This record gives sequence, structure tokens and C-alpha cells, in this order.
Amino acid sequence: MMSVMKKRWTDKKIIEFAGAFREGILGERMPTMMCFAICTPLVTLANMSGIKCEMVETDLGWCNHFWLRLADGRALDPSADQFNYLDNAQPPFPPVYLGPPTRWHGAV
Repeated sequence: MMSVMKKRWTDKKIIEFAGAFREGILGERMPTMMCFAICTPLVTLANMSGIKCEMVETDLGWCNHFWLRLADGRALDPSADQFNYLDNAQPPFPPVYLGPPTRWHGAV
């Protein structure tokens, strides 16, 4: 009889998973304006892999931004560092952000 093991998704593993996926999409390119291209396939793969999430679109006024909302309400943003270039975000974002929603994710 084959047992099915559920993968335990720690924050570190989620960031590594999303980071590897992002690297596969972007290669050496910058993440600027690539949030939809990364998040659209990532949301499906993440859910299939046991990371419960949904894709969210935030209207920033001058553009829209796509990111993933985890089941616990946190933001998983695989292109967050684009705001380091677009708006000199302080403190700077890592390539993959996992944490409470920020102003880039519709939080006021």
C-alpha cells in the first residue's frame, strides 16, 4: 500500500518554490511589469502543490499589480522587487515577498 505524504510548506519553502518558478519565467530579465506573466501560471501550480492561494489584482492608479493571497491572508508576491526600480521602495523588497499585504497589495 502506497502512503501519500503531504508536503509541509514552511515560509522558507514557499519562498524557494516561488523563487525557482520566477527564475524559470524571467531568467535574467528584470521583473518589471512581469507580475501577471509570473502569477497566472504560479497560482495554479501552487494550488496543485498544496499551497492554497488565489491571484489578486490591485489597481495602483498608474498600473495594475498581480500577486497571490495565501489562505491565511498573507501576500506572496513573486515580482515584488520591481517596486525597488519603479518607486524606490523603502525598505527594498526581496525578489519574492511573503508577508502582510503592503500598499502595493492594496493595504492602506
